[in-house]
Amino acid sequence: MKRRLFALMGAIVLTLSMSMTAMAAPSPTATAVAIATTASGQVITQETVKNFVATTKMVSTVPDAKIQAVSNSQAQTLTAAASSVVGSNATVATMVDIVVPAGTGAATFTLAIPTIVAGQSVSVLHLKSDGTIEALPVSSVDNGSVTFTMTSYSPVAVVVNATAPKTGETSGVYMLVIAGIAMAAAMVCARRLARN
Repeated sequence: MKRRLFALMGAIVLTLSMSMTAMAAPSPTATAVAIATTASGQVITQETVKNFVATTKMVSTVPDAKIQAVSNSQAQTLTAAASSVVGSNATVATMVDIVVPAGTGAATFTLAIPTIVAGQSVSVLHLKSDGTIEALPVSSVDNGSVTFTMTSYSPVAVVVNATAPKTGETSGVYMLVIAGIAMAAAMVCARRLARN
């Protein structure tokens, strides 16, 4: 019976000593110069802007419509707008310049963005040609995409009103739950062993 108790205690110790590996996005390298930073601490660099264009796909009925990278000054303006309009939880999901043929009227666009999740609070901010920011009406937010309508064309930022948990933040909670279950199991086993 003592062997069972020691085996159980050994299992508990092993369970509690297990580490959980947390995967986080790589930090900007020392050579990456920050263009702007959101209120939530997200750093926008030239590499970030290039990645936005590479990972964002656009669907539209407008012939020859395309997306391209925003300039540094446009990225700064849109990042500042993300923080001021959305607030301290603003995270930029993408930032692209929508280019359409001259004379294009109102049109609906769907941007495929891998990080978007259905039900998230999403804002689409449009940097108009006069330098002002316009919040565009969002018609749908689905897993991996957001749909909105525009009447004039220039850079947009898709901003999520959410914060990701800090690296390792949830692992402590899981460990506490596992420890609680292990302790309850140990108490039950100890009581049963004491009866025998």
